[in-house]
Amino acid sequence: MGFGSLEHVMRNRVRWFFRRTWLVAVLAALLVAGTAWAAFYYSTQSDHMRIAAGPIDSKFVDVLSDQIKRSHKDFTLKLVATADTQATVDAISNGQADLAVLPAPADSAMKWPVVAVLRENVMVLIVPAAKKTKKPGKTEKIEKIGQLAGRRVGIVTGNEATDDLLNVVLDHYGVPRAKVTLSEVDPKNVAGAIKNNQVDVLFVAGPATGTAISEVVKAATQNGDAPAFLAIDQADGIAKRNPVFDSVDVDAGTFGGNPPTPDDSLKSLTFGQYLVAQKSYGDSTIASLSKFIYSSRQALAAALPGEIKISAPSTDKDADVVVHPGTLAYLSDSQQSFFDKYGDDIFYGMLIFPVFGSAIAGLASYLRSDTRTRRLRLLQRVLDLVRKAHAAQTLDAIEQLQVDADNLVIAIIHQGEHEEFDETVRMSFAFALDQLRFAIAARRTAILDHAGTAGAAAKAAAA
Repeated sequence: MGFGSLEHVMRNRVRWFFRRTWLVAVLAALLVAGTAWAAFYYSTQSDHMRIAAGPIDSKFVDVLSDQIKRSHKDFTLKLVATADTQATVDAISNGQADLAVLPAPADSAMKWPVVAVLRENVMVLIVPAAKKTKKPGKTEKIEKIGQLAGRRVGIVTGNEATDDLLNVVLDHYGVPRAKVTLSEVDPKNVAGAIKNNQVDVLFVAGPATGTAISEVVKAATQNGDAPAFLAIDQADGIAKRNPVFDSVDVDAGTFGGNPPTPDDSLKSLTFGQYLVAQKSYGDSTIASLSKFIYSSRQALAAALPGEIKISAPSTDKDADVVVHPGTLAYLSDSQQSFFDKYGDDIFYGMLIFPVFGSAIAGLASYLRSDTRTRRLRLLQRVLDLVRKAHAAQTLDAIEQLQVDADNLVIAIIHQGEHEEFDETVRMSFAFALDQLRFAIAARRTAILDHAGTAGAAAKAAAA
């Protein structure tokens, strides 16, 4: 098939399609309905959010994910397990995670918009019971942070305590870092480190009512004698100098134990544990996640007793943290529904659609008129051949008219294959073709008769 023939076939197919106005209208309606459905589907389809968390907070992610699955929400969580806080920061920075659980003092943690405050961690310096009383021949008992120079501080692992946190306190009190011996102590080995006189002070950080602090307090209790605690009495000053921290007065008995610890109000520092998200992540999805977290915080706290106490970040303009727009929309009751977000688009689409409908109808009408023109041209060609037949003077001219008539019949048949001729059109073509056949036949007979008469006259004249 040549290019011209292919073009002719395709043009005829398009014309055939647009001549069926009802079919065009149905397909256009289906197209609009399909577009609207696709927009609704893709705007409400399930979102799979990746959340990075270290060993301490991976349990919270698991509990939250289970709660979401049981509630059949249109989003799911996938844990991206990391080895430590820095690895969590790297995961969200490199796009390997959409959300992350980070402590406020973590490097660059404050630059990510906050979804929720999962808990407040308190920093605690514990003096084991065996160390809090001055003994003959021993150095003075430890009662203040300024006395940590020349001491051994054991940083208990498996919680939020780090040497960087401790350095913040030491630097503020002017204790030279080089004069403090730091070591890491596994939670299981705390009692052994105290018994073997390997540490003078223990440093731990976590939720005030959590197991991390209570277990260390229990291990530091000797023969019913509770440990002592070093107050960070300049916590207010540290908090003013560093906005990631806040000062707190820990109530007596908050850490539990027997006897209850602390035995009096304790001044210390706290810092938040944040659930943060990518700035570019969809506001509507984060708003839905925020709604679920805040409405389920009691269930989450019950599943992780003493470890989780969810609260909303400050939405004030001068707040130290930036709240994610999706969370802000939920907290300010300005969360938009599907029709709130896309109502204007639907409305204007409904206004614009009739324009396209009119254009399609106009095109269909144009093609229908073009088809009518083609029919009229074919009919006119038949009538032109009729006139030519009447005027033909030779048999050669009649034979040529016969060839033209045959080709015209073929063209009419082809035209009829691509459109349905109504009864009037069929009768018109039939009448015109009959006239053409009669005209050709009559003129051929007349020419032959004239030729015969002329021949006879010539013979008579010759005789």
